[in-house]
Amino acid sequence: MLDFTLALVGAGPLPELSMREGALQLADRFSAELVPLACGSEPHSGLQALASRQRDHNRPTLLRLSGDAAMAEGSSGSWLDALAAWRCPVLLLVQPNAAGLIPGMAPASVALCHSLNIPLVGLAQLGGRWDLTARRRDGLPWCGHLDTTDDGEAASDALVRSIQQRWKRMNPAISSELARLAS
Repeated sequence: MLDFTLALVGAGPLPELSMREGALQLADRFSAELVPLACGSEPHSGLQALASRQRDHNRPTLLRLSGDAAMAEGSSGSWLDALAAWRCPVLLLVQPNAAGLIPGMAPASVALCHSLNIPLVGLAQLGGRWDLTARRRDGLPWCGHLDTTDDGEAASDALVRSIQQRWKRMNPAISSELARLAS
C-alpha cells in the first residue's frame, strides 16, 4: 500500500487545465507533494517509483493521473487495475457539463472502482454550481465541491475536511501526518 498517497483520477474525460488546477489547489490545501503522471505510462513502475520516494519522507503525496485511467495499457493492465493492486486510495474528480449536470461517467467510475476493490475516498466536483440536494439524491459518495472562484473558500474547506476524514479512516498511518499539517 502507498501509505501517504492519494490518487486523483478523472471520472471520464476532464479538460487538462481543470484537472491540473484542481490538483494544484488540493495539493496546496494538504501541503502535499503533487506528482503528475500520464495514463499512457506503465502503471506498476510508476507506482513503484512513487513508493520508493515515499520511503525518504512521510509527506502526503497526491498522484494526478492525466488521461483515461481505465484504459488497458498493454500487458500491464490499466492504471485503475494497478491502483487496486497497490491498494492506493482514489479521489474521483468530476466536472459538471454546461447544463450543470453530472455526467454518467461519474456513477460508472464509482461502480468500476467498487468492482476492482479500489479504496475509494469519494468524488469531488470541480467547478460549476454545487447542488447539494441533487448530489444527495444521486447516491454517490460525494466529498464536496472544489470551488476555484474567489468566494468558494468555505466549500473547498469543507471538501478538504471530508477528504481528510475519509482518508484517515482508510489509512490510520496518514492520520498523524494530516493532523500535523492541519495545525
